Amino acid sequence: MTNRKGLRVALLAVTLIFVGSAGAQTAKWEPDFRFPGTFFPSFAISASGRDAKGPVDSPQAYGFLGSGSLGVKVSDAPAGAKLKVQVEIPEIGVSGEIETTGDGRPKLVIPRLAWSQSRLAAISQPLSSEAVFRVFVDGVALGEERRAVRIRAINDSPLRACRQPNQCSDYSPFVAAFVNENNPGIDGILRAALDIPAMPVKQWIGTQGTEDQVLRQVWAIWYLFQRNKVTYSSITTVSDARQDLFSQTIRPMSQALRTQQANCIDGTALFSSILRKIGIEPAIVLIPGHAFLGFFTDPQQQKLVFLETTMLNDAHNPFNQQGPSKTGTALAKMLGTDVHMQKSWQSFIEALTEGQRKYSAAAQSFGKQPGFMIVPVSKARESGILPLPL
Repeated sequence: MTNRKGLRVALLAVTLIFVGSAGAQTAKWEPDFRFPGTFFPSFAISASGRDAKGPVDSPQAYGFLGSGSLGVKVSDAPAGAKLKVQVEIPEIGVSGEIETTGDGRPKLVIPRLAWSQSRLAAISQPLSSEAVFRVFVDGVALGEERRAVRIRAINDSPLRACRQPNQCSDYSPFVAAFVNENNPGIDGILRAALDIPAMPVKQWIGTQGTEDQVLRQVWAIWYLFQRNKVTYSSITTVSDARQDLFSQTIRPMSQALRTQQANCIDGTALFSSILRKIGIEPAIVLIPGHAFLGFFTDPQQQKLVFLETTMLNDAHNPFNQQGPSKTGTALAKMLGTDVHMQKSWQSFIEALTEGQRKYSAAAQSFGKQPGFMIVPVSKARESGILPLPL
């Protein structure tokens, strides 16, 4: 009896091994990239709050669909088979693993990635590396695939990615990740603006006052940047303009503050960070080849106005040729007024007018054509897009 029982156990074990091996042999799989052949550290960090409720299970996909960057397409796996997917980019310490159960249908499986924020944030230039993909069915390894991957710099933001020519996904809301209202440098900026002699703005009240008070607060930042000779240009650096992948280089706020230089998208992110800190909700307005600032003048976020930040250094900038003098500053303190402010206000109003003109010219294209998008930062935060600690 003992020998017969042992024989039955052995036969059962062999059968299970055979069934598992057969299931593994029928399954097919291939690596998958959210961004074709590319990994964006900025996306990995800023999207990490988008799957707070755990993995999503749908007929077509399973896993961390809002934040994952690497996955595997599995087909012909038997219903009930246990699937395990592993992915990693060893050079930068990115890895992930996930398990699920096959249902007999093709499925995209996307693990949550583990990474070091400080390590990803330190990637200052693109790297060429390889991603490693592994799949197991019922404990049987189906092999390993290695694919070349381009690792982008931390200040590269994806805008649009296409799996097929007619199957594209919009990632422009992720420019909001470069709005960092938590940057410690903002406190110094706000103090410096209020300390300007004869400054009519005495405190930051966000949208709790009148529309004119909101505009005056934004102008106070505008005036400070004019006094400090922050340099703006309308040149944008497109980091990638492939047909299947479009992205944008954005200067981190800390770098823009340190160098006092910014292009249109850098300046828009900088202004947005400061405005959000004082309770004025900003929006980033994207049109092909350009970006400018929008901001709400009411707490309900119904009234949106627009500012062309690249006009900061136009002819009406009172400090365009020379910065504030000691004599002028002393007079402003003594008299409680400054003649430079009227000229600066005029330049601010003209920048508002130009921003409105640009918005009106593109109004019919927003959300309908590639490259045209209004990104309210509050909406991006609600969707789980986190600020980058840069």
